[in-house]
Amino acid sequence: GGARVKVRQLLDLLAEYSPEAEVRLLHQPRYPLASALGRVVGESEVREHEGGELGDELEVVYLLEGQPLGYGRACAWEAASP
Repeated sequence: GGARVKVRQLLDLLAEYSPEAEVRLLHQPRYPLASALGRVVGESEVREHEGGELGDELEVVYLLEGQPLGYGRACAWEAASP
């Protein structure tokens, strides 16, 4: 879905999987492509890099796409449906 996910919720979702499981990003359900997870960076770090600061705004965490890994599994979206 398009719901916004908090870090706490993502940790809960990942808790049911083995800590040794590989994490991949899938996008484009009709033409699924897989990528490795590249890096993780917060909006506070982005702002600091630009010479500013986050202030009172809520932190946003970006999961950056890494190396392309080829085609993904189109049925992943169906399997993830409630």
